[in-house]
Amino acid sequence: MAFVKPFGPGPSKRRPFAAAPPWYQLLAATVLALAAHVLLLAGAPNLAAPKIRAGDPDAAFVTRLVAPPAPEPATTPPAPAAAFEPQAPPRPTPRPRRATPPVKPGTPPPETRGGAGDDPDASLLAPPPLASFGGGRRGPAPILPPLDASAAAAALQFARGAGDAPVRIAPGAEIRYRTVGQFGAQAIDFRTTLNWRQDGQFYEANWVLYSPLIGEHTRTSAGLLSPQGLTPVEATLRTPEVQAMRFDYAARQVHFGAPDAGPPSAGDAPLRPGAQDRLSVLLQLGALLAGDAGRYPVGSRIELPAVRPHGAGAWRFTVEAEEQISALQGRELPTLLLTHQPEDGSDARIEVWLGRTINYLPVRLRITEPNGDTVEHTMQTAYLQRTPPAAALPAPVSTNETTRRP
Repeated sequence: MAFVKPFGPGPSKRRPFAAAPPWYQLLAATVLALAAHVLLLAGAPNLAAPKIRAGDPDAAFVTRLVAPPAPEPATTPPAPAAAFEPQAPPRPTPRPRRATPPVKPGTPPPETRGGAGDDPDASLLAPPPLASFGGGRRGPAPILPPLDASAAAAALQFARGAGDAPVRIAPGAEIRYRTVGQFGAQAIDFRTTLNWRQDGQFYEANWVLYSPLIGEHTRTSAGLLSPQGLTPVEATLRTPEVQAMRFDYAARQVHFGAPDAGPPSAGDAPLRPGAQDRLSVLLQLGALLAGDAGRYPVGSRIELPAVRPHGAGAWRFTVEAEEQISALQGRELPTLLLTHQPEDGSDARIEVWLGRTINYLPVRLRITEPNGDTVEHTMQTAYLQRTPPAAALPAPVSTNETTRRP
């Protein structure tokens, strides 16, 4: 029987146990490599580096030079911040007092002059309306100088004799009054107007009183403004006839009569410094009180030379009391009441209430004539009235011409 060799390799010899299959070797090598890397990454100490102990003569320090950074360019150090200091809140600015220079020819109109007795109350004079029903208002016209340059210089020089009491000239105003009273057997109740204008050098005032029932009874006054106040040059009373008074400061005389009466007559009176007519005295009283009201307490008397159509005399006004007056269409106004008692049978009793908040202009005026006629004016409206400066004073007239104004 033939021997048949089995398919495949025959039995082989076993390898010893120490020889591991190749994949075990790879696995072991991989594990070792990973362990080595872990130790390196974890910062294992360098086991091969020699250890250095203190006192070892072979020990040495390893150093390296670190270059310092380049210096930056020099710059100016910033200024130290200022220390913060708390500041008190600003105080409200006080209302400035108006300057009071003496009146000089050609200066703009001063609204106030004077000093220690300046009124702290604000003026109630209002700007005029821009237009009225039926049309606009005319622009203001300058004041016509009532005398030439030479006569004006003489008047200002003469006025110095009136004293040095401080004054404050009221600004120009147009004031309308309700006027009631009794003329003979006729009761009156109508409107009158006080036009008061001043440009710092000259002034004009006229109180227009006219009614078809009693006719005209208008007073006018014109003159200069001086450091002593109003210096009248001419005054008139217009009734059915015109009574005029001319203040001649060069001759120191008052001329009475019509404006065209001619040269001075024997009936003229001496002129005293500070003399006033019946209309100008009301404004001069206000200027004195506005200048220093403390000089004139209740009970005091203000005396000024008077010029009236029938001759010269004196105005003696007594400060009677402080009173509240209903005026300006029902408004209560603080006033000072001053009273002039007649000095003779031809003089009138005058009571005037000067308004402290109306620049001491008349708020109420009551006149009692020698014949018993009475008239009382009470302020209804009051508007400022600006006046442009007057032209240059005319040259003096020749010696053969009259100095009277037609």
